[in-house]
Amino acid sequence: MRLVFSDARVWKYAIASISNIIEEASFIINSEGLKLRSLDPSKVVLVDYTIPHTGFEEFEVDGEVIVGVNLSDLSRVLKRSTKSDRLELSIVDSGRFVVALVGRGVRRFTLPSIQPSIEQVPELSIQFKARARMVSAVFRDIVSELEVIGDAVEFITKPSERKLIARTTSDLGEAELELSEERGMLLEFSADSEERSSYSIDYLSNIAVASQAADEALLEYATAIPCRIEFTLPEGGRLTFYVAPRTE
Repeated sequence: MRLVFSDARVWKYAIASISNIIEEASFIINSEGLKLRSLDPSKVVLVDYTIPHTGFEEFEVDGEVIVGVNLSDLSRVLKRSTKSDRLELSIVDSGRFVVALVGRGVRRFTLPSIQPSIEQVPELSIQFKARARMVSAVFRDIVSELEVIGDAVEFITKPSERKLIARTTSDLGEAELELSEERGMLLEFSADSEERSSYSIDYLSNIAVASQAADEALLEYATAIPCRIEFTLPEGGRLTFYVAPRTE
């Protein structure tokens, strides 16, 4: 197996975000591309990371390969990447996972393999009733503005005003952000009814790290159900998080 991706920094931020939530997981690599799908230990967040085979500069795989990795270790390696680095992934004869950062020189890291584990994660069928698409930096700003006050973010739709409200409250006070297409904070907004649901800001903060790898973020949710946060990555990649609602 040998994979070459044009910009190592995409992986740097995507894996940093995932590793804050899940310590170990398995990449499944086959003729369709690469994917990682896993639940965090508390079963609050489901992560779905995919890159099609066409997203790689080079894609060599025989059949299907499953690579078990410690994501924290992988993240520490990827943090060494710079703007000009390509990423090369391969497996040596011993089964160990080799990560190479190729730029002005070649920096090669060989990580110990772990027992691959494939979780039987069911496909989700969720009826989302609110949809907000934004530049990924806007999602990051929502979290950074509100995390100084509270430990949960409540999203509220205002269909008649075509607005999304992000709010938090605590003993320290209250903070509220108002986002709309009219003011340029949202690229797209749709909702037929007022929907409201709260999510842990700790998880959202970890997820927001991935925004540095993406151009756009999509938030979908409905009252008291999991939300879906999807980042559009370069080369056709997708990084999606499903987050269970916070219950008091």
